[in-house]
Amino acid sequence: MSRKVWLAAASIVSLSSVDAAFAQDGGIWASRPHPRRGAQEESVPASSLPGLVPGLTVQTTDGKPVGVVTKVVSGSDGSIHKVMVVSRAGNMIKLSPTTLTVQGGIVITTQGSSGS
Repeated sequence: MSRKVWLAAASIVSLSSVDAAFAQDGGIWASRPHPRRGAQEESVPASSLPGLVPGLTVQTTDGKPVGVVTKVVSGSDGSIHKVMVVSRAGNMIKLSPTTLTVQGGIVITTQGSSGS
């Protein structure tokens, strides 16, 4: 009986150490996408999106609602780097400013439209 317990314990310990080794060498984490460090984000001058402020409604070019602007991220030169939107489901979405226009107090995005 004690031999079976010892073998079971030895199996668990060896499996745990194998899992840890895989995790350290990349393992399942190797397949996760990693953000590119130093990658240049697309930006636009603030003057190209006049009136873009938090609280505006965002929709696709098809007229489908996307969410509401929560944050406009600008660089030190005033250019807009990204626009954060919270969807109706509560998900945060990062939109590229190059996909946006502001018309009549509504933000229109080509990102995620069936035509893009």
